[in-house]
Amino acid sequence: MSAIIGFTVLKGVDSHQSAATAQQRALAYFPHLNQMTFDVGESKISIWGHHVLSDCIHYMPDGSVLILVGPEAGLYPWKALHSDLSPDSPPQVFNLPWEGRVVLLRISANGKCWTMWNDWLGSIPVFYAQVGKGWIASTLEPVVVAQAGFTPNDIFLPALLSILIHGHTLGDWSLYKPMCVIPPDCTAEWNEHGFTSKQYFTVRPSTERWETGWDDLIDEMYELTREAISAVLKKGTFWLLPLSSGLDSRIIAGVGAEFGANLRAYTWGAPHSEDVEYASRIARALGIPWKWIDTGTDYLAKYVQQWADLFGSAMHFHGMYQMPFLDALKAEPSGRILSGFLGDQLAGFDVDFQTSFHSPSVRTYQAVEDTFVHWHVNEIPSLLKMDVQDAFEELACEIDRMRNIQPGPWFQRLRFLPIWGRQRHFTYFQTKLEDYWRGVDVPYLNRKYAQFCLSLPRAVLDHRILQQAMLVRYYGKLAVIPGSFAPEPIKPTGRYLLKKRIAHLLPSVLRRGPFRDFSAILLSRDVESLRRGGDRAIWPLREAWNRLSEWVNLDLVEREYQSALSGNMKSVRKLQSLQTLAYRLLDA
Repeated sequence: MSAIIGFTVLKGVDSHQSAATAQQRALAYFPHLNQMTFDVGESKISIWGHHVLSDCIHYMPDGSVLILVGPEAGLYPWKALHSDLSPDSPPQVFNLPWEGRVVLLRISANGKCWTMWNDWLGSIPVFYAQVGKGWIASTLEPVVVAQAGFTPNDIFLPALLSILIHGHTLGDWSLYKPMCVIPPDCTAEWNEHGFTSKQYFTVRPSTERWETGWDDLIDEMYELTREAISAVLKKGTFWLLPLSSGLDSRIIAGVGAEFGANLRAYTWGAPHSEDVEYASRIARALGIPWKWIDTGTDYLAKYVQQWADLFGSAMHFHGMYQMPFLDALKAEPSGRILSGFLGDQLAGFDVDFQTSFHSPSVRTYQAVEDTFVHWHVNEIPSLLKMDVQDAFEELACEIDRMRNIQPGPWFQRLRFLPIWGRQRHFTYFQTKLEDYWRGVDVPYLNRKYAQFCLSLPRAVLDHRILQQAMLVRYYGKLAVIPGSFAPEPIKPTGRYLLKKRIAHLLPSVLRRGPFRDFSAILLSRDVESLRRGGDRAIWPLREAWNRLSEWVNLDLVEREYQSALSGNMKSVRKLQSLQTLAYRLLDA
């Protein structure tokens, strides 16, 4: 089906050559994508995506143009929008009729006014900046940076701190002060008066189900989960499912098998790793085809330039392991990808440690606990060569704003830190890459399902207890298979407990074959890839070394590099955060 997956729009810009060059550099990796450029009054629009892009464009009776980014346009009648988006209707009262990842862009007939609506998560980030008296907005961060001509003097120090600490920015920040990201769940407008946005909070926390009984909660989660997944399955005839050993993709696989969907499962990772071992068992239990994809160990050096061309300085240089996996899928039958995106956060993945880490009365400079931090807050003053205290205070204010952006009990307010922070500024990279390679659908990004999850009491969210109970009740054969979500299966069998008892009596070298579940398994191959690629894997740290010396303590960076080579994954993440800064200093 036809789908636009990205766009760039400019107005009031004398020359757009810089933007065009950056855009073509990113899209050159994807010759299978179709591209289209056209003018609407004073605005110049570029779009790209799958199949017939004109299907995703509609001209309104007043001459304005609608551009749908994300879902397939054919699934909704355009004319149904005429009354909702008539000139007499304020744009703020319009609700998107699509679920999933979606942006709707409207360009006025004269091209002087843009209006944009996005989904409640803001799952397709749109970067924008003023260029002289004009504007540019794009789903590709490097395009906006190139056209605006930002320099190191434009770097926003609080955002840099967030990237170094978390690997991504917060709120509507970008690495550059003059460039922002459209807030989630909002209407954004660019007109002769400048830029404005209004957030709606169409998916809100509530106490609606705090009095609901346990069995009823399990049944309702089951029905809403099936409803959300089946609604996506009905849109296609064949699906590719990246199947990990976690809960989200195994539930999608379970529902898909239940509905008799035509899907194939694929798993990447080191041989005999948790995901590979357990995903194969899940597929076998459900009777669906499964294949292991070997991503190799050269991906950091091989794909680092492509990563930079696609994401620029939007986040740290982490996630390149997805690229060889997606490249390998080119040889597989055609079909869209099913993603478990957002499932873990909605089901309560981090509720327990978020509430134990944060306190309403304590200011903090980090949004997540130490386990997920790259450079620790206490390391930053030694790393950076400038005074960062004011920047730290601004970062603390943004974290406090985000953890109070929605009303409700403390644990519910905290949920928007990862949902509107980590999800839309970091983990969105998976769905973006899947969209560029194949096209993607995201069943859990469903407003009805999300509203349900945000109405639950904390007790059923800690450690995803409710979701696990649903799996036991309705997909029992999947509940007995271990996974990366917990040290043991949700429902250990007698056979499993016996093997566990025997395994604990064996030395680790003998925990093979039937006892492999109880041996230490390496989950990430980034260390191996760094060792193989050397300096090429951390491009452009060495290339920007002299400029980087003006910003950071290079002795500390070199120490982390040696630590990474010795096997420290924390040091790998630290280097990947610094790659973001080095990339923007490279040509300064």
